[in-house]
Amino acid sequence: MFDIGWSELVVIAIVALVVIGPKDLPQAFRVAGQWMAKARLMAQEFQSHIDEMMRQSDVEEMKREFRDMTRVPEFEKLEADLMRGDLAEEAPKPKPDPAAAKPDTAGAMPDPAAPKAAGAVPAAAAPTGTTGQT
Repeated sequence: MFDIGWSELVVIAIVALVVIGPKDLPQAFRVAGQWMAKARLMAQEFQSHIDEMMRQSDVEEMKREFRDMTRVPEFEKLEADLMRGDLAEEAPKPKPDPAAAKPDTAGAMPDPAAPKAAGAVPAAAAPTGTTGQT
């Protein structure tokens, strides 16, 4: 902070000894030390308040950014409509997928749970032409 070397401190001490005198010098150093302690404490409190304000502003900014990233713009209109009590008459309908509408059944196995045709007889119940006696 201050660029004071040992030679400058010696000069200040000699001037203080001459001006203040040897009798009052210890009390003057004590008062100067108390002032320095108060100045350091005030600087430390100021720095901590500045750091706290920066931390709070960063936290609020991060919360805002996270909220903006996670909000879907389509939901904002829907939420506003719901809060007003206006439900949209025509909700956007998803477009049908042409590939999903017609499945390819060329090589597919028949579904056992599907209903059978009216005249179809199951293979186990079909007559085999034998009476079963030997």
